[in-house]
Amino acid sequence: MMANWFILLSPKTISIIRILCGLIAAIHFLLLLASGTTWLGPQGLLNTESGRFLIGESVPGTGSFYRWSILFWYPEAIPWVASAGLLASLAAIAGLGSRVSTFIVWFCLSTFHHRAPLLTLLHEPLLVAMFAYLTIDPGRNSWSRPGFSSGTDRITANVATRLIFCHLWIWIAFSLASMLATPLWWNGDAGSLLLQQGRGWLHLPQAWQWASQLLTHLTIATQIAVLCCMLRTDWSWLSRWMLYLFVICVLLLLGDWMYASVLLAASLCLTSNHSLPKIHHGASNSANI
Repeated sequence: MMANWFILLSPKTISIIRILCGLIAAIHFLLLLASGTTWLGPQGLLNTESGRFLIGESVPGTGSFYRWSILFWYPEAIPWVASAGLLASLAAIAGLGSRVSTFIVWFCLSTFHHRAPLLTLLHEPLLVAMFAYLTIDPGRNSWSRPGFSSGTDRITANVATRLIFCHLWIWIAFSLASMLATPLWWNGDAGSLLLQQGRGWLHLPQAWQWASQLLTHLTIATQIAVLCCMLRTDWSWLSRWMLYLFVICVLLLLGDWMYASVLLAASLCLTSNHSLPKIHHGASNSANI
């Protein structure tokens, strides 16, 4: 019910999400400080001219107008933008600056993301969205203050948490759809191919190919389970465990720990969703988010 979006919620969950996302963003900006200029600088592998061409600038229907980035005009500002994002990420972790620090992180992430969308890592779009929602309510001002787990209940914390919930559902749905569009995920060969490429954390002998096929189908099944369980408030505990199982599959097949970390941070909204009916006694226990 829409009414459940506008009830009070403790900022505890959104505060923990902010801290975890801040850690991931800080690592992301450190990596950009190390290699951003090499890729996106004036003489980089993907310089400004190449970047404008690849986003389809001035070509109708490409949506290049929405891929705005100050790095197209000032490519030498790459280390400055990355440094600003890093400092803002650290401030977000410490709970300093409230919405200002989370907005700066979002802006810096979007600046790099729009500059080179073809180089986007799997975790980037989800991390950008997380910080956009954190600008609505970043949680308590400082994690080190007494009473961090309590705080004042507020509507904005509820809205931000539910937006993360909805975005996570859509993200898993698109992930599932993109996999099912490929025959390799239907016949179970996708896992074998990924493991042969050495991308994941799992290494299996050739005789254990059946295990990689089982892991492939488990990846599909866990996503279906997450989507179904997230539709019911009383199944939020099950959706959380199914998402954890999907994260394990991601690590075993892809080895992308940053993507797995963002998913784990977003999964905290499932805990909050399970407790939402208890906050307002007039809310129905069977209400969907």
